[in-house]
Amino acid sequence: MHEHAGGTDHHKRAPVLVVDDYADARANLREMLEELGQDVVEAGNGQEAFDFLLSHPEEHVQLILLDLDMPRMTGWELLALLKSYIRFASIPVLVVSRHTAYLSPKDHRMVNGYIDAPSEMPRLRAMVEALVSH
Repeated sequence: MHEHAGGTDHHKRAPVLVVDDYADARANLREMLEELGQDVVEAGNGQEAFDFLLSHPEEHVQLILLDLDMPRMTGWELLALLKSYIRFASIPVLVVSRHTAYLSPKDHRMVNGYIDAPSEMPRLRAMVEALVSH
């Protein structure tokens, strides 16, 4: 788990949680989010992300960028878990994955959007801007 907050802590904003097993993918997403003025928390798999959410209730995560294919706990498993907890069910989720073709209509209802990473970065940026507070 790597936490990365930009700037000072005077005006702490709710972070965006980036969940991907590839460090390079997380770094690219973090860079884009920080350009938008967002604080970022990273997790290398669904289990790390879920552990972070459980152990940091004061961090009101405002958005999750979620890969689907990861070790230990996949994005699919994390998504199902999030939706079963009242505390986490309302956190918007954008799926950022090469596996979006496997999303079923039921899956579409559980997420706020999806893109095939990383080719659609401008579209992702617009989707993030629509979902996060500025």
